[in-house]
Amino acid sequence: MSQELLQIHNLKTYFFSDSGKIPAVDGITLSVKRRETVALVGESGCGKSITSLSIMGLLPESGKIVDGEIIFNGENLVKKTDAEMERLRGNEISMIFQEPMTSLNPVLTIGEQIMEGIILHRKVSKQEARERAVQMLKLVGFPRAEEILSEYPHQLSGGMRQRVMIAMAMATNPKLLIADEPTTALDVTIQAQILELMREVKEKFETSILLITHDLGVVAEMADRVIVMYAGKVVEEAGVEELFEKPSHPYTEGLMKSVPSLEESQQRLYSIRGNVPSPDELPKGCRFAPRCDKAWDRCFASEPDLKEIAPGHAVRCFLYQSEEGNEPR
Repeated sequence: MSQELLQIHNLKTYFFSDSGKIPAVDGITLSVKRRETVALVGESGCGKSITSLSIMGLLPESGKIVDGEIIFNGENLVKKTDAEMERLRGNEISMIFQEPMTSLNPVLTIGEQIMEGIILHRKVSKQEARERAVQMLKLVGFPRAEEILSEYPHQLSGGMRQRVMIAMAMATNPKLLIADEPTTALDVTIQAQILELMREVKEKFETSILLITHDLGVVAEMADRVIVMYAGKVVEEAGVEELFEKPSHPYTEGLMKSVPSLEESQQRLYSIRGNVPSPDELPKGCRFAPRCDKAWDRCFASEPDLKEIAPGHAVRCFLYQSEEGNEPR
């Protein structure tokens, strides 16, 4: 059995409009091993969520995978039909969406929504599905699970709705859990509880997690490996300790410096100048060059490759490549 549960090779997801094609995800390669947590990091608009929707087969009508492979458990998801993806989605691959209030159906009870997936994928009776739903709600910390089944999403707090989303996602024991900003808009106490819950669920079910976030505190606490994205491309990949100790891409360094520090509370908070470029107006050469303090002429003329600079640590930057070719300095 392969150690990698998920392997993405040169994935390109474009959006098509009257004005042309927009490369939201432009040739990314990544992998998630069995029982591993991989964090996908970057600012809003860098392509993180579109990567997750590509894996799930949930792209909007204007979006299309134009190249690449998504190999899950030995099978290429890109080649699967909608019916085949429906059998996988919510069963072997589950997703926790960013906004539980908009992801949960407001006119169905919590019980109906959890039981729907269990009945669909596990082919069990309604009573068995109800028992499983109660079990999952207890697992995610609801002491009155039976009562929660008959309540509606608007009757629950944000943290409770997020717990329901985790219960729904884990009800079928998926091999891969995709968590898209699972703690956004939650207070810090609830954030800590949700992260602890995800760790417990991962250990109990031996699930792999692809964690999509811009919160480096969450990354440090949860991830085994980190993949940094910028403008639709992977710019750095490393183990979590290596990345925090030796951030190598100027963009990663900027993200690290942007984190508030108690030791430097009197200083002005650092921010990376400029903004993430729009996918339909990408700069020539390195996409980060216009915002980079270390950019030089070559950065504006051509794009660097993603190259390994140490075992398990790869960077897309000319600072680590020679003038003549692509060999590290």
